[in-house]
Amino acid sequence: MRRVSRSILFVSVLSSCTAGPPDSLDGFGEVGEADDDGTTAATSSGGAPVGSDDDDDGSSTGAEDPAGEGRFDLAAPDVGPESDPCGLVDLLFVIDNSGSMGDEQQNLVASFPGFITGIESILPSSEYHVGVITTDANEFNGNDCRRIGALTVQTGGDLSSDAQCGPFADGHHFMTAADDLDTCFSCAAQVGIDGSGIERPLDAIAAALDPVQADLDECNAEFLRDEALLVLVLITDEEDDGDSLGDPADWHDMVVAAKGGDAERVVVLSLVGHDKPNECIAAQWTGMAGAEISPRLIEFTESFPFGRVGDVCAASYEQFFTDGIVGIADACHVVVPVG
Repeated sequence: MRRVSRSILFVSVLSSCTAGPPDSLDGFGEVGEADDDGTTAATSSGGAPVGSDDDDDGSSTGAEDPAGEGRFDLAAPDVGPESDPCGLVDLLFVIDNSGSMGDEQQNLVASFPGFITGIESILPSSEYHVGVITTDANEFNGNDCRRIGALTVQTGGDLSSDAQCGPFADGHHFMTAADDLDTCFSCAAQVGIDGSGIERPLDAIAAALDPVQADLDECNAEFLRDEALLVLVLITDEEDDGDSLGDPADWHDMVVAAKGGDAERVVVLSLVGHDKPNECIAAQWTGMAGAEISPRLIEFTESFPFGRVGDVCAASYEQFFTDGIVGIADACHVVVPVG
């Protein structure tokens, strides 16, 4: 925990989280055409795999636009449900709830609508599970779900939404298309800043992905599906300094094991202290700035074929998530033409 954010948090939480999903693309471009077979992985104009280069801001990016013109067209393959490699998608957001994360949580909430809408534009027939966990036990969660790795249904404390967010429309501790995802995610993701300054994001992930072993089978029931693409979104401004069990290689193996040994069924998007200079918004009364560089979390993220690292201190996460959609498209064999 490096600094305490004291910005004013504006929260709008509706009494009901049930509504249809958003239907606009929010700046993610027009949906284009896939290749004839609908299965070609996205590549740059030079034929290299997507995600091989860095932007000037230090975040890994997807396919390049050499001419600097326009944005990506996101295309969905013409396949039936039986042959759709991403007919099921489980999105797990791992959110640092320590004292320095108020601004970053707001930034995440602001970027989420465009992210989920962009995914829907390339995977229009997919069924989603969207869950939120914290890097420390959420003491404000339901009475039986106040352990690390438990899906968030209630928040409380400083700079939180301070609300009962779930169970959600389908009766689970995770969101689905039956929910108003923007509203419900805004509620659940603003977990506040009363958590421990010793962040344990990988312990949280391990517990969430093995809920029976972690005694979270009631809290996380039915979230993780064997057939689904798993998308992990990690946001923290601190390194996991050995507080979680194991090392990056162990963490990689743990996640892959949860997906039946297939690393290509996992996308990891990590907003962390990047290995280039960063400057987070500092609390005026502390005079501190910046996020801790996180080589272990970066190593973990980049150990996956579809891993991507971005700067948690970026003024906006929209470009990071726009680029992250390319990695999801690649994992799902969806073509993302350049131009």
